[in-house]
Amino acid sequence: MSRRIAIISDIHGNFNALSMVMEDMEQFEVDGIFCLGDIVSMGHQTNEVLDLLYGLDHLSIIRGNHDEEVLKVLDGMPTQIKGAEHDHHVWVAGHLDLRFRPFLQSMPLIMEKKIMDLDVLLTHYHLNPDDTYSSIDMSPSVETLGAIYEDEPYDMIMFGHDHMQHHFESDRQIFINPGPLGITTNGLAPYTIMEIDGDDVNFIHRKVPYDRSGFVEGLKKENPPAMDFIMNVLLKERG
Repeated sequence: MSRRIAIISDIHGNFNALSMVMEDMEQFEVDGIFCLGDIVSMGHQTNEVLDLLYGLDHLSIIRGNHDEEVLKVLDGMPTQIKGAEHDHHVWVAGHLDLRFRPFLQSMPLIMEKKIMDLDVLLTHYHLNPDDTYSSIDMSPSVETLGAIYEDEPYDMIMFGHDHMQHHFESDRQIFINPGPLGITTNGLAPYTIMEIDGDDVNFIHRKVPYDRSGFVEGLKKENPPAMDFIMNVLLKERG
């Protein structure tokens, strides 16, 4: 029996991108969707994104660092991030439809899945022993990733966070990052389809066109805190 799983990550409040990815994956008739965190923050379409995800069947979803920071704001807890980015999280929390708060709170930090005979880890990024995220490695390799997970029982590790698309395989493990669905420097939203048929595992890395200009214009109109960082660093949008 074959299975197809869609893998998405780092939506970052971009409904324009998410809706087109969801439309694109219909052709693959997926059996499930794995979402690797950072659902909210940076984009302005928080409630639209959460409403779409909330209604999905067969969704396995974990939280990312931005989701965690927004929850801390909602719960009145100390946050790790300060300055304009913290102000942005306060803005996101203030605009959140509170009916989605339990949905965010229900998302675990990691998730372990059994797919056919494969042991799979879903994590937003590589965790330290104290459950903080490791510093981002801008040039990961199968060797560096293998060293991180050499004592772990997983056949496959899926992660996001670094805003890059990765696919590495060793003799023992597969490492997949589907890419930042909602934060790219072009009008393409990346995600990955995993196909499992018996002992064969294959990956299709997709990049889906979406209305980036509409997203950027909407973001400018809302004008949340940390706009300089969002526009110039994350989106590379000048002017």
